[in-house]
Amino acid sequence: MKKLLALLIACLALTLAACGGDDDDDDGGGGATTTTEQTAPPAGGGGGGGETVTVDIPAIEFDPEEVTVEAGTTVKWTNTDDLPHTVTKDGGPGPDFDSGDLEPGSGEFEQTFDQPGTVDYVCTIHPGQAGTVIVE
Repeated sequence: MKKLLALLIACLALTLAACGGDDDDDDGGGGATTTTEQTAPPAGGGGGGGETVTVDIPAIEFDPEEVTVEAGTTVKWTNTDDLPHTVTKDGGPGPDFDSGDLEPGSGEFEQTFDQPGTVDYVCTIHPGQAGTVIVE
């Protein structure tokens, strides 16, 4: 079920991108936005090719808790909760990342995943709040 949800989210992101959605616009929302990238996508193509998968933080959880993506895909977390959260690498391939505090109701963080493997992440504010990105 989680894989189906991740696939639906990925398809939605592709559809929005094809319809001319521009996520580079500054909407003036005033929320904390932090972007961190790993290394450049591998030579020779393959992988996610700039796709973005979204993960919501509606409460003290990541929704979906697990996503499976192709190498080169960006995952974007959005804090829609009324509490601050972090997205902090807890293990797996690739460089470490930490969003810092994501402001309640508007904080966003993006991370591009280029190396295959399982990356675990947590919210350092709320013990037990954890998620996984599986990179194929």
